[in-house]
Amino acid sequence: MTDSPEPDLLYIERSGGVGGLTLRASIPLVELTPEERVAVEGSFGLPEHPPSGPDRFVYRLELGGREAVLQEDQVPPGLKPVLDRASGSWY
Repeated sequence: MTDSPEPDLLYIERSGGVGGLTLRASIPLVELTPEERVAVEGSFGLPEHPPSGPDRFVYRLELGGREAVLQEDQVPPGLKPVLDRASGSWY
């Protein structure tokens, strides 16, 4: 996703959906609450699942060389505020 990831930034990529667009955002770790940090860290231990249906979003998180891929219907509740925040700064 990134050529040289910065360890203090969480990179988020959203792909899929009806339009099939790929959007990206990054969030400085200092802006995450402790609960959000726990949710982000927990996402790296979740298994990757195939898409559960057509036109679903797929989220790819990258932090310090680690990567997680989550289907939109399998995003843990604690991670949703982070993704909502990212949606305001897609590029």
